[in-house]
Amino acid sequence: MGELAVLDTKLAALRQGYLCSCGRRHQLPIADIEIDSDILGKIPDKLAKLGLVGAAHLVADTNTMLAAGSEVEAALQGAGVATSKTVYETQDKDLVPDEVNLARLFLEVPLSATVLLAIGSGTITDLVRFVAHKMRKPFVSMPTAPSMDGYASAVAPLIVGGFKRTFAATPPVAIYADLAVLCKAPSEMIVAGFGDLLGKFTARADWQLSRIVHGEYYCQSSLDLMETALEQCSANPEGLYRREPFLIQGLIEGLILSGIAISMAGNSRPASGAEHMLAHYWEMRSLKEGSHYHLHGTKVGVATPLILDIYGRVLATDSKSIDPASLAGRHLTPEETEELIRNHFGPMGDQILVESPGKRLTWGAREKRIQVILNKWDQIQEALAWLPTSESVLEMLDQAGAVTSPEKLGLPQSWVDDALIYARQLRARYTILDMATELGVLGSRLPKPSY
Repeated sequence: MGELAVLDTKLAALRQGYLCSCGRRHQLPIADIEIDSDILGKIPDKLAKLGLVGAAHLVADTNTMLAAGSEVEAALQGAGVATSKTVYETQDKDLVPDEVNLARLFLEVPLSATVLLAIGSGTITDLVRFVAHKMRKPFVSMPTAPSMDGYASAVAPLIVGGFKRTFAATPPVAIYADLAVLCKAPSEMIVAGFGDLLGKFTARADWQLSRIVHGEYYCQSSLDLMETALEQCSANPEGLYRREPFLIQGLIEGLILSGIAISMAGNSRPASGAEHMLAHYWEMRSLKEGSHYHLHGTKVGVATPLILDIYGRVLATDSKSIDPASLAGRHLTPEETEELIRNHFGPMGDQILVESPGKRLTWGAREKRIQVILNKWDQIQEALAWLPTSESVLEMLDQAGAVTSPEKLGLPQSWVDDALIYARQLRARYTILDMATELGVLGSRLPKPSY
């Protein structure tokens, strides 16, 4: 089947490199991308064409080794390629991209390895990406599920000290995805990828919002990369439920293009906004309390309608009803905010305070921000008129067979309420959570700490 024409078309200009209207020059750092139904046995030849001759180190978990790793290993050994491997045990637990698993990979990758092969989905890819970057070795991404958008990314989200942080890393030199393997992926991984893709609606809106309010750098070309795949999958979510190969291929392409968009922008803005902040908050709290583990994309999918609902509430607000004088009496000083953040997040509070110092505003700074928003109210309304409703995205999730609410994930309502208040502190970037807080739509005063 090979690459769809739309993927070739979108990548053609990037392969050549071009000066974008955003003011930056974009060029694809990935030498080869192929999605095919019979690709695993061709890996030795593909590595040779990339000039990656020599020993290969495979990284997988027990599930992805069965799904694809064993066949890749056999093909490499059959071609006379020296191979070694790291296989993480995941029969009874989830794999976490933390210090322990990073250390194991650093210890097990031979210095003689010419290339690392990441055979798996999100966590495997992030672990390999970071280690490859630090060891200055190329790596090839081999997705086994269309479950997340980080396959082509140049950043690695890792758990350090219980806190989720994003580190600069290395994009893969190539991405090879076997469509037959992707179509056999567990249904929860397919719908997790769909949830991650739907999160691009609100990520795009947040980036547009920050461009208007703060003049933040913005690249429309990076967003256009994902548009076709997002439209294709959101128009036929039932096809994902039925595992239709065309839709599964469209989904993985959209997720790969999302990672490329991140590389173009130089950060995760095109793919990550307030919806990811909610997911990150729930993940951190899950690690802290040892409960409610779910795939990242699943949480992003659940968070997206929540963020769209906030957008709906903000955009439906009559700007004349926003009274700065009434908000002033409920404003928290930077010092009061710091205290509540430390109380809420406990030992991680100091790390979080470092992440987003610009969000602890004096009343004078907040009042100026409100005035900027009010002065640009019509521009904001016009720019975000394209946003889908929360109800329409909920319907898409339901038709794809995905979880549609935090309650169905088993997340307590307190986790949802706290996330809507505290999650915005996890990243410096400006999102609708910040605007809604500044305008009093979400409530200016933080709630009493719950843990």
